[in-house]
Amino acid sequence: MDLRISITRLLFLVLFTFIISCSRQEKQSVTILLTTDLHGVLLPYDFIEKEDLKVSLAGVSSYVKKVRAENGSVVLLDNGDNLQGQPPVYYYNFIDTVSPHINAEALNYLDYDAGTVGNHDIEAGHSVYDRLINEYNFPLLAANAVNKATGKPYFEPYTIIEKDGVRVAIFGMITPAVPDWLPPELYSGMEFRGMLETAKKYMPVI
Repeated sequence: MDLRISITRLLFLVLFTFIISCSRQEKQSVTILLTTDLHGVLLPYDFIEKEDLKVSLAGVSSYVKKVRAENGSVVLLDNGDNLQGQPPVYYYNFIDTVSPHINAEALNYLDYDAGTVGNHDIEAGHSVYDRLINEYNFPLLAANAVNKATGKPYFEPYTIIEKDGVRVAIFGMITPAVPDWLPPELYSGMEFRGMLETAKKYMPVI
């Protein structure tokens, strides 16, 4: 887990900033923070190895609070792979399926602006990620994960966020290699298209 984009990731957030008023002369800035591969590490403790951890989403929360206090415009994003790893997420994935999911509670508390879907999120199955689409207070993005019945993205393809007069477009995609790694019942009714062809489709729209 890191606030930096991992160069080995196959999920991408493509960011574009647009000043609403072209006549503005003053300098403006937007701070972009990104988490990736949380794998259920919400607390600084490894429930599998039974040992303390130096990094966790709890630690990220403290850092985000500090940055927001120092910077007026902060965009907080997540790059996926959250629903596989530590036992707490498994518990809310498959045992307690009625209470709000712990991952939604945590990410909503931090007030994330958007997130992409990772292959390990698809690994949890329809019942889990379909539920979290409704529980998250931010959009889940994966433009190239397409609903076979409608031909439209199963998740949101992109979102536009405004921070103090600056509009930021976040475009999300998932690795198209999901069918090579996971059984089809986990993503029934969905197909994964190429990243390049999907980007070419949506860049003019954005």
